[in-house]
Amino acid sequence: MDILHPEILLQHSIQPVDYKNGLVFRSAIESIRGTFIASSTSGREGLIKDVLENMKKRNVIADYKQNRGKRRYDFTVQLCNNPDTFACIEVKGGEGNSINISERPLWAKEFAIWSHLDGAIVNQPAHGAHSILNRITNELVRRKKQVDALFFKDILCGTRTRPCPKYSGQEEKIGLAAAPDVFLMPQVVPSADIPEPPVHTLDTLQLPRCVLALFGVAPAEMDNHVWYIHLKLIRKPDGRFQRELQVRHKGKIVDQSKSRSWRE
Repeated sequence: MDILHPEILLQHSIQPVDYKNGLVFRSAIESIRGTFIASSTSGREGLIKDVLENMKKRNVIADYKQNRGKRRYDFTVQLCNNPDTFACIEVKGGEGNSINISERPLWAKEFAIWSHLDGAIVNQPAHGAHSILNRITNELVRRKKQVDALFFKDILCGTRTRPCPKYSGQEEKIGLAAAPDVFLMPQVVPSADIPEPPVHTLDTLQLPRCVLALFGVAPAEMDNHVWYIHLKLIRKPDGRFQRELQVRHKGKIVDQSKSRSWRE
């Protein structure tokens, strides 16, 4: 723009030399990006609201509420009553940059993050999942923020752009009806006393099984959609700690990593 059509910039009182050097171009990009994120965020929450509304109508859950204002979780889900049992869902995008902006209320029996990819073609879903899991487990181990499950859904999954192998014969047709992948986290925060805690299952949590059932996943097929996150807290000889992460799917290790060491 500053080279080919400087007259357009001058019409808006912008000096061509400032277009790049003065960060005018970057400011415009950031403005567009912010507008897109704001609109896509409401779309993500709308999808989760539809999911919960369907669960309520089918009596899978007792009720739900979309939260507004200063609360750092987007949905309160009443799993059942008599006794009242509640879960919370925090909705995020696929970049993982804002994972730490969430809060688990003391009364929540289950706390889940729903990470929704809006259709990024460049990076595969596995790339986003790896990044988000590293951020979540870092929050879990270092800041003691308990997260029970991660729902991970890519809007392109089940289309010609990104066929889904979990749906035989419908790899390119299932589309939005494809169930999210469910990542089950440790049942408690790893500590010096319990350095490698047991991982949740579909029997220790209610919400993941309810969501998979809503998307039409039969009980015998649910394990195809579930990933188990094994965490180990390692105490090194110098007193520092290190986090070891393993992602297991159907009994096989599909991803693993170690964090940098830190001091408590």
